[in-house]
Amino acid sequence: MQDDMQENDFVILIVDDIAKNIQLLGKILDNQGYGVVAVTNGEQVLKAARNHEPDLILLDIMMPGKSGFEVCEELKADEDLAEIPVIFLTARSEEEDIIKGLNLGGADYVTKPFNSGELLARIDTHLSLKTARDRVIRQREKLQQLSKTREKLYSIIAHDLKGALFGISGLAEVVVEKLRDQPIDEETQDNIKRISHSLTVANSILENLLAWARLQTDKLKMNPETFSLSEEIDKNVQLLQTLAQQKQVEIRIGLGNKNLMVEADKQMLSTIIRNLLTNAIKFSAAGDQVVLEAIHEDSGIQLSVQDEGIGMSAEIREHIFNPDYRPKRSGTDKESGTGLGLLLCKEFIEAHNGEIRIDSEVGQGTHFQLAIPQ
Repeated sequence: MQDDMQENDFVILIVDDIAKNIQLLGKILDNQGYGVVAVTNGEQVLKAARNHEPDLILLDIMMPGKSGFEVCEELKADEDLAEIPVIFLTARSEEEDIIKGLNLGGADYVTKPFNSGELLARIDTHLSLKTARDRVIRQREKLQQLSKTREKLYSIIAHDLKGALFGISGLAEVVVEKLRDQPIDEETQDNIKRISHSLTVANSILENLLAWARLQTDKLKMNPETFSLSEEIDKNVQLLQTLAQQKQVEIRIGLGNKNLMVEADKQMLSTIIRNLLTNAIKFSAAGDQVVLEAIHEDSGIQLSVQDEGIGMSAEIREHIFNPDYRPKRSGTDKESGTGLGLLLCKEFIEAHNGEIRIDSEVGQGTHFQLAIPQ
């Protein structure tokens, strides 16, 4: 019977020093369609296991030379063979032998003489468990590979694409500077504005995508620090001033304290401010105002961004923070977006144990209110 194998999804290695036992087991397994490999002593087991990659091992305990216990220890110590389930074959049913075998890593035991029904039931159980375990391992390996690929993609996007956009922005500034004192026709002026606007939007979308990706993979961690909220607001307003001017939208700032300090994650809070301002400008028309206000109250920081733009319907307000249903709306200049900005705002505010509220009506503008405990 040794090396007598049939085409089968499962291969079982029999280890027994008695030829009649091998013949009996081989016949039972062969009738069930299992592939069978057999060896007659413990010294041959590891080699046979490596050569034939069995799905399960039936291992006799009492053998001359190496016992089944010793063989099982060797199998479990081998990284490539350790996951193969071992069912001990024993002529004795003493409790101490059974416990010893299970403690060494054995999956089960069967006593001699064999009851073929019991034997096949136990084999089927452990092959099913191994199949499920192997499937989980393959899925985990696949996920790990996908994770590595995703991390590489994020790295390329973060480094190469951001670098490319930065380079284009620099070139655009050079062109604008060179043409500053030159007579330019209206179409060229409009094209330059569109380039600047597109770069601002592209940078914002890229930053949001990277932040969202890090958030989904638990790579984005809270780093709270004490900093000037006033300075962070000024910085983001200056960043978006060109965008606002192109749409002829005025940004107004109202601070309860000119040096308003806050304890929070600076990057997250900056992202919130930038996204709320960008969103307000996007849905505002020429001549509208966007008002950003921040005050320090006993409960913490209250921050709001209010615009006079197109507003939202009740349905949009209801789903605005739903990641599975992001309403697609174009801005007043037909600007598009991913919808990630407001989702990030909600996630980042909640990471600070804060809350965000919306008041909005169609044609009446939108008012975002944020509360950040301090």
